[in-house]
Amino acid sequence: TLPGVIQREVPKVTFGGYIYSQNAEDRLLLVDKSVRREGEEVAPGLVLERLLPKAAIMNYRGYRYRVPY
Repeated sequence: TLPGVIQREVPKVTFGGYIYSQNAEDRLLLVDKSVRREGEEVAPGLVLERLLPKAAIMNYRGYRYRVPY
């Protein structure tokens, strides 16, 4: 769990559909109605680090956390 002060700082984004594939290049996540890939910054300081079959690993300024979908 993220520290409370960090939780309040994390930009609010909305996750939509996703495509998970064994091939990392084919993985996609809909973030705020935009298609995003692993490694992309989806909001200031917030990076989509990795897509898993049922969750995304996000990184906000060095703090990693999991978002289930």
